[in-house]
Amino acid sequence: MQYYKTTRGGGRYIGQTRNFTVYSDSIVPPIRVEKKPSEILPGELIFNYGPSTGGLIESVRIALPTPGEMIRSVAVDPAYKLRKLKLTGLSLFDAFMRVERINGYHSSSYQAAFIKAAEDALLIGDNRGIDDGLVLQMELERIRSHLNVLERLCEPAGFGVPYHQLAQMREEVARLISSIYGHRYFFGVHASLQSSPKISPGLTATANGLKKRFALLFESLQSSKIFVNRLQGTGKIEKPWLVGPVARAAGYRHDARTDSPSLNYEGYGFDPVVEDGKDAFARFLVRGNEILSSFAIVDQVISNGKPESAGLKDMHGTGIGASRVESPQGDLFCYLTLKDGMVENIEFCSPSISNIIAFELSMQGNIFTDFHFNWESFGIWISEAGVEIE
Repeated sequence: MQYYKTTRGGGRYIGQTRNFTVYSDSIVPPIRVEKKPSEILPGELIFNYGPSTGGLIESVRIALPTPGEMIRSVAVDPAYKLRKLKLTGLSLFDAFMRVERINGYHSSSYQAAFIKAAEDALLIGDNRGIDDGLVLQMELERIRSHLNVLERLCEPAGFGVPYHQLAQMREEVARLISSIYGHRYFFGVHASLQSSPKISPGLTATANGLKKRFALLFESLQSSKIFVNRLQGTGKIEKPWLVGPVARAAGYRHDARTDSPSLNYEGYGFDPVVEDGKDAFARFLVRGNEILSSFAIVDQVISNGKPESAGLKDMHGTGIGASRVESPQGDLFCYLTLKDGMVENIEFCSPSISNIIAFELSMQGNIFTDFHFNWESFGIWISEAGVEIE
């Protein structure tokens, strides 16, 4: 491995894989061993939300011990969406076709993590010239993902008009992705030996139009006292092990785009968006401003020339590699062992695991009407938390 050490601590804490602490051995968050709620106190009951109910887009059970209105603790159980995914013993190409479906909504992030780990294992480096193409994918995915989070923050507030406006923008971004890559979730983009995104002459104008419309809506939401009051002070958390928008909303500059060598973001003038409110409103601000900065990166990638996709069928060999990329929800780490082009071992550290722990802690002491605002502000995806890699 060129970049990362997994046998001992070395760098800020990201999380846990099956066998490794990534990377520090000094800062460790609470370990989620028991999924059931803690002991019930006198006068309390356990309010079970899920696994299938209105307001949740994925199957998950959330147990809330409470004396009535105040939530004392939270236990999130992602086991209702547990999937076992067989990757070992497969060729690099066949494993990739399954990896990109671990979290279909963030397929591009998993593609990039896997590809860069494979390059690291085979000591290929960045000489294939694919980083611009991966950056374009990931920033378009980030825009769509953040729009979805902001959209779902509007729903519990009863903000029907901005909710549908954001949903329309999200759909337009998905169609833009489809026009470039042939699939709205990037599936199969790297299946061929060499394929290039279809950059049409009107792409920049379309993206700029979306950016302007979003900027106006984002500003109007910030000026709504009703909306802001529902988010400010809700779900406050500040821990050094936080990742992604949750960390940056707590004042930390944690961002794999600037502190990981796996994917080259140099030359884009990119600087992490940081807020210090530590609450759902700060997480809203981080995501909204990141949508604007991602649009700027997309424009630069397109202006720099024709980005390339990464063919995988030409990659073969033996080695151990690792990568870390910034998915829309935070640091995504991949550890990969290859033997004669076959996957011998693979482990992921997904950001939703960390975000679930952060949500559980941040919800303590809040009330039931805060629940949906706080849950949506973390942007958790159970699909990547409830998967076991074999």
